[in-house]
Amino acid sequence: MYHVAVCDDDKVFISYIRKILSEAKGSNQYKFNIYEFYSGEELVKGLDNIMHLDLLILDMELGGIDGDETARKFREKFKDTVLVFCSGVRPPTVKSFKVTPYRYLLKSYSDKQFVCEMKEILIEVVKKSKEEYIVGHYRNNVIRVNIQDILYAENAKRGSKITVCSDCEAAKFEGQILVDDKLDVLVAKYYELAYAHSSYIINIGHIEKIVNNEVYLDNDECLSISRTYQKEFRQIFTKSIAEKY
Repeated sequence: MYHVAVCDDDKVFISYIRKILSEAKGSNQYKFNIYEFYSGEELVKGLDNIMHLDLLILDMELGGIDGDETARKFREKFKDTVLVFCSGVRPPTVKSFKVTPYRYLLKSYSDKQFVCEMKEILIEVVKKSKEEYIVGHYRNNVIRVNIQDILYAENAKRGSKITVCSDCEAAKFEGQILVDDKLDVLVAKYYELAYAHSSYIINIGHIEKIVNNEVYLDNDECLSISRTYQKEFRQIFTKSIAEKY
């Protein structure tokens, strides 16, 4: 199930987008849960009730707060959702690209053009949906954390506790984020994570450098590598660099 939001002050156009989505999926067994919003204010207000979105199709010419401002507020909560702008005549601005839209569509497109564009958009949606997430807990909140956003994980009484990047959605939970899996389970599941110490594992993708037995992360934290894990940890890091370049 893919969760799609369409924000446009024209109900007829929203119905048209529903039709285009249906045609663009072709023989693929995609199912869509579609949220409809008729103003930027309505979308922004509705974000509090939506836990996950795969795609937002946003009209740029809205009454009240415009598409650029609506997109900015949307990105505060949904940083990785595929965002598509749609407009009648308005050209994109510098503001438009600051929120990293995937496409900028024109309402003047023919049906054929719309379907072709939507097929490519759905490919991107499917690709992003395959990114790896882990379920975390913060007090009474249940949150999804992208594995790429984890800096390191430490032993906890029940499972593990994770530290995340300051610019990711999960970072708004300022206390401990707990996950049910123990460290050895996380390492077995996700190749990005490696033991640096018996009590914690580090995300290889966030390492700036290794100096002697110290690991410097891209958030300026420094963690030690225990003697037991030094050789293996360095080999994993070296392999990841080689694969990257």
